[in-house]
Amino acid sequence: MQRRVQVRRHRIATARWPSGARPLRIAFASDLHAGPTTHSTVLDEAFGVLAAANADVILFGGDYVFLSAEYIPAIEDRLHRLKPALGIYGVLGNHDLWADDGAIVSALERGGVRVLVNERVVLPAPFDHVTIAGLDDPWTGIHPTVPVFLDDDRVRIVLVHAPEAMMLIGDQPFELAVCGHTHGGHVALPGGIPIVVPGSLSRRYAHGHYDVGNGRSLIVSRGVGSTEVALRLNADPDILVVEVGA
Repeated sequence: MQRRVQVRRHRIATARWPSGARPLRIAFASDLHAGPTTHSTVLDEAFGVLAAANADVILFGGDYVFLSAEYIPAIEDRLHRLKPALGIYGVLGNHDLWADDGAIVSALERGGVRVLVNERVVLPAPFDHVTIAGLDDPWTGIHPTVPVFLDDDRVRIVLVHAPEAMMLIGDQPFELAVCGHTHGGHVALPGGIPIVVPGSLSRRYAHGHYDVGNGRSLIVSRGVGSTEVALRLNADPDILVVEVGA
C-alpha cells in the first residue's frame, strides 16, 4: 500500500544571516525512484507538493530512477510543473550513477534542473549571500576536493545524496546540509525506527534533523519512491520544506 507524501517543515536560524533579509524557503525531494515499484500517483503527489510549497529554490537529492535511465521521462515530464524564482538544482545518487547517468543528466537539464557535480553556486539576488555546494554521491561518485566552500561570509548549504558525505566534509563549516538515500529504513518499526539501513552514517542519520556540531544542521529525508519492493512501513515518503533565516 502506497502512503501519502508527508511534508516535513524545518527552520534553520543562523547568526550569519543578514539583518532584515527575509528567510530563504527551500523545498527538497530525494529518491524519487521512477520505475516499476513507484506508483505514478506518488510521483504526481510529490510534484504537487513541490509546486505548492512556494519555495524560492527547489533542490533534488538524487536517485531519480530505480536502476535504469529508461524511467527518467517520468521525472522530466513532471519537472515542467515547477517554477521556483531562484531555480532548481540537483545532484546524482547511486542509482543514477549505476544507470546511464549522461541520459539522466540530459533529461534533468531539459526539465530545468542544473545538475551539480562537486560545484558551488551562489544564488541570485536577493539571496546572493547564500552558496549551495552540490556534491557527488559519496558511495559511487567522485569525491569532492576540499575545502568544499570558499572562505567568505556567505551562508553555506550542502546538497548531497547520502549522509556519508559527512565523512568527506569532516569539520568544514556549513549551516545546513540536506540529503536522502536512507528511505528512513523503507520498512521500520513503530515510531520510525529503521530495521535495516546500509552504511554506518545512514544508520546514525536515518531521517530527521540532526545537530552535527559547530552550529551545523543535517536534515535527512525519507525520500519519495520505492526500490526493490513498493511497500513502505512506518517510513512514509516525504518532502522537506526548510526555511533558513536569522
